[in-house]
Amino acid sequence: MNNKEQKIENAAEEVAQITEINGGVDAEQIQAWKNRYGRIVEVCVADDEVGERHIGYFRRPDSQTMQAFSAVSKNNEMKGSEIVFDNCWLGGSPMMKSDAIYKINAMGMLTTMFSRCSNSLKNL
Repeated sequence: MNNKEQKIENAAEEVAQITEINGGVDAEQIQAWKNRYGRIVEVCVADDEVGERHIGYFRRPDSQTMQAFSAVSKNNEMKGSEIVFDNCWLGGSPMMKSDAIYKINAMGMLTTMFSRCSNSLKNL
């Protein structure tokens, strides 16, 4: 086996050793959330040090959540992001809610939802 083949085999072994933790959420539950809330996003936070991938499921924020986020984040961005996290959380890895590092990473991903749409303004 040459060096390139060995690297590919080692990479495949590393991928196989990663444990996904999603709190027991299955496809049926995700579909039920979609039926109730419309769009659902999956946030994945990988912890390579321990070989775990923590997954959380979130709905899109409603107007009240956006208002609270906007009001609070002017003074404290972290607290504003936490409002979105807490109000949009549907389920997933319990560690994502209890471990500060996982939660902060997930909150950062959630705020990217705000820039996913494109806008245009046209004078007529």
